Amino acid sequence: MTTIEKRNDFAFGDTLDFETRFTAPTDTGEIEGVAVRFNTVDTYRTEFAPDAFRGLEGRSVPMLWAHDPANVIGSWSSFQVRADGLTAKGKLNLAVAKALEVRSLLQAGDIRGLSIGFRTVKDERRANGVRRIVEARLHEISIVAFPSVPGSGITSVRADAPGLSAFLSSVRAASTILKG
Repeated sequence: MTTIEKRNDFAFGDTLDFETRFTAPTDTGEIEGVAVRFNTVDTYRTEFAPDAFRGLEGRSVPMLWAHDPANVIGSWSSFQVRADGLTAKGKLNLAVAKALEVRSLLQAGDIRGLSIGFRTVKDERRANGVRRIVEARLHEISIVAFPSVPGSGITSVRADAPGLSAFLSSVRAASTILKG
């Protein structure tokens, strides 16, 4: 008579099939942040009125690295005017080498700033010397190391899916459980 040893409901010597698929990371380069704070004086002694940016619905604006038009790294396609500022959602173009570098810096927390490139349509001078932008045309939003408007910056960076080391740790843990 043959004795079959059982461990964790599996008979020793049985075969267990499983399938593993390796795919590219699910990171799509999605980021979001506050492009500019309203009613906040920046380093140029300028502030933006809450209704300064009109007509952004359906628009897309370039995402630049440090206001450099030679470094387009993605685009911003969704905007929301809130009481405290203009928020934007966009995607880094992960086929661009500079965008991959910027994504790495963002994920590591080395940079977080956002800054806008715009054309003034209408402004006012305040008695305290501050220039208030009442209407402006948004040309671009840049990821920067040092934003000129306090509080402007990235609020969310989509992180990579778990990597190979996490997968291998899971397989080792499962193997240990199956061995008893």
